[in-house]
Amino acid sequence: MITRVLLIDDDVDALQALRMGIESEYALLTATSYKEAVYLLGTQDIDIVVTDLKLKDGSGLQILTYVHEHLAHISVIVITAYGTVETAIQSIRSGAYEYLVKPFRLADLKRLLTRLAETQNLRKENSRLRQVLQLEKRNIQFVTVSNRMKRIYELAQQIAESKTTVLISGETGTGKDVLANLLHSFSQRYQSSFVKIDCASIPENLLEAELFGYEKGAFTGASSQKRGKLEMAHQGTAFLDEIGELTPFMQSKLLRFLQDGEFERLGGTHTLNVDVRVLAATNADLEKKVKDGSFRSDLFYRLNVIAIHMPPLREHVQDIPFLIQSFIEKYNALNNKQVQSVDPQVIKHAQRYSWPGNIRELENMVERAVVLSREPVLSLIHFPGLAVGPEAAERTIGVTVGMSLAEIEKLAIEKNLIYYNNDKNRVAQVLQTGLATLYRKIKEYRIGEP
Repeated sequence: MITRVLLIDDDVDALQALRMGIESEYALLTATSYKEAVYLLGTQDIDIVVTDLKLKDGSGLQILTYVHEHLAHISVIVITAYGTVETAIQSIRSGAYEYLVKPFRLADLKRLLTRLAETQNLRKENSRLRQVLQLEKRNIQFVTVSNRMKRIYELAQQIAESKTTVLISGETGTGKDVLANLLHSFSQRYQSSFVKIDCASIPENLLEAELFGYEKGAFTGASSQKRGKLEMAHQGTAFLDEIGELTPFMQSKLLRFLQDGEFERLGGTHTLNVDVRVLAATNADLEKKVKDGSFRSDLFYRLNVIAIHMPPLREHVQDIPFLIQSFIEKYNALNNKQVQSVDPQVIKHAQRYSWPGNIRELENMVERAVVLSREPVLSLIHFPGLAVGPEAAERTIGVTVGMSLAEIEKLAIEKNLIYYNNDKNRVAQVLQTGLATLYRKIKEYRIGEP
């Protein structure tokens, strides 16, 4: 395994001399300032940092602090011409692996780098094996052969150990929740909770209590104290799905939590502090929401530290055969079926279909086909949506004179829920309404109730 080393020194000559001494053995990056170093740490996969203690715009101790807070898996060696016992102790306490005083022998630095490289390679191999086991244990599948999706998978591995917030965007059904699960499983937090909060499905008046919890007597019916989901995710990961549906009030509350890691339970006065890695997802255009004033710009920038866009299935159709086979195996096991494969014509039609519901729609189709099939090979007859295409399907709603607007609205919601296989995100898009509004209408009209 190649060990990537970042050398930091504002003395360009010293930096070049150091580079020439070790570049044949390691993949090297260099920085001459604190700002440049932080940028490289945030964008490159680095194993070891060798930093001078004195920098023009900062210090090696600040580098140590940054690494300790955001990239704890990176080892740091501090070098300086100002060697004192106090600075040495401070560096070690701040997380430095070793402390070298200029002038030092290049052999001493190489010895330290060799030792650290061996440790890092062992850590990487252990991490890889742990990731495989965790994905199997959590039944997480990230099936892909496309280069675009492979890069997303590799990025997830690279940033998993960071505590930095990640904003995952993409259409409904593209696998945003799968990516969030991957980030959690790849991280050191995998033994702690992964807590998902669907911001759109929780009623507005209950969302604050769900996120932050409440104290006994905080409101009518609060007969006992309850921890919120952010508190339940302590030392783990909180995944805020459909973040674009938050009200301005909840946006403000969440921003404070992201900035300080602090909050109070509803009805409480005691400030709590939890260690939570926050991931967020949206199928909305948050930048557009920022421009029209419906989403706070400061919250957007706080969430958007690392942005990952999940492409629609129609943009990586080469994955479709492998996804279908994966779903066949999954639903064979769940339904005690023995389906083996699909007819090539299914693949041909599937790769031409537009997939408005993306991977989730594909999975639903395969599940239905596996459950209803009596043959070992699935054919087009098992995928009626692919055979006729969405344009030929029945998409009309019968409206008669005398129907009220409420009746028409209820009928439109019911018909679209049936047509889109109860995919509420897709129905909300088609009806051009917010997801929270759709949930409210479903409850108001008692849709789906006996």
